[in-house]
Amino acid sequence: MEIGLRLAFALAETDGPLALRELAEKSGLPASKAHRYLVSLSRAGIVEQDQRNGHYDLGQGALVLGIAAMGRLDEQRFASETLSDLHQVTNQTAAALVWGTHGATIVLRKESLRPTTVNTRIGSVLSTISSASGRVFAAFLPREIVGPQVDAEFAQGTKPTYLGRALDAEEFWKLIEKTRRVGVARVRGDLLSGVDAVSAPVFDHEGKIVMVLSVWGGHGVLDITPHGNIDRLLTEAAATLSARLGYPGKHVL
Repeated sequence: MEIGLRLAFALAETDGPLALRELAEKSGLPASKAHRYLVSLSRAGIVEQDQRNGHYDLGQGALVLGIAAMGRLDEQRFASETLSDLHQVTNQTAAALVWGTHGATIVLRKESLRPTTVNTRIGSVLSTISSASGRVFAAFLPREIVGPQVDAEFAQGTKPTYLGRALDAEEFWKLIEKTRRVGVARVRGDLLSGVDAVSAPVFDHEGKIVMVLSVWGGHGVLDITPHGNIDRLLTEAAATLSARLGYPGKHVL
C-alpha cells in the first residue's frame, strides 16, 4: 500500500497526467514495478489511464476520498490545537484571526502569563494598516477585498508606522508587497505602544488565505527579528495548520 500510494501522491503533486516513465521517475521506482502497482490502483479507481496516449492521472476513487477528507476538516479545532502549541512554546499571547466584515477579527486567543496587557478579546477587529495580522491579510487577499478597508482607515486619519517610521498610502502598499515576498509581517509598537507582534498566513487546499496566526509580546521581550526564534516557531505553526487544511505548497520563510 505504501508503494502504491507513493505513485498516487506523485500524481497529486503534479499539474496533470504523467507518462509511465515520468511517474516512475517521480516515485523513485523502476517502470516495470510502477506499472504493476498502477494496474492495481486503476482497478481500485484511484488512478485512471488515458487510452489515447497511455498517460496516468488521478481517478474517480481519489476524488471520492478527497471530497470525504475535505468534508471532515475541522478548521476551528485544528486552529485551536495549533494555537495552544504555539502559545506553549513561545510563552507569549497567541491569536488566530479571520477576515471579517470590518477586517482582521480575532476568533481564538491564548493569553500569555507575562505582564503584557493587550486590550483585545474574541471578536475584536484590528486595524488593517497598523496591525501585523491586518497587513498579512492585505498581502494575501485580493486587493479589491482589502483595498476599501485600507482606504477607509487612511481616510479616517489613521497614521500607520512601520518599526517607528511613518507610512503614507504609497509606502504602505510597498510594505505589503514586501510582506507578500517574505511571508510574515511584524510590528514594533505600530498598533499598540510597547507591544510588538509577528503574524503569518494560513492557507487552505486552494491556496487561499483563510486565517492568520499572530504572536504578541512586550517590546524587548518578543523577538521580532527576521528569521529569529519567533519567526521560525510561528511559520512552522502556520505551515503545519495549512498542511492540515490541505494546502500543498510551502511557506516563504
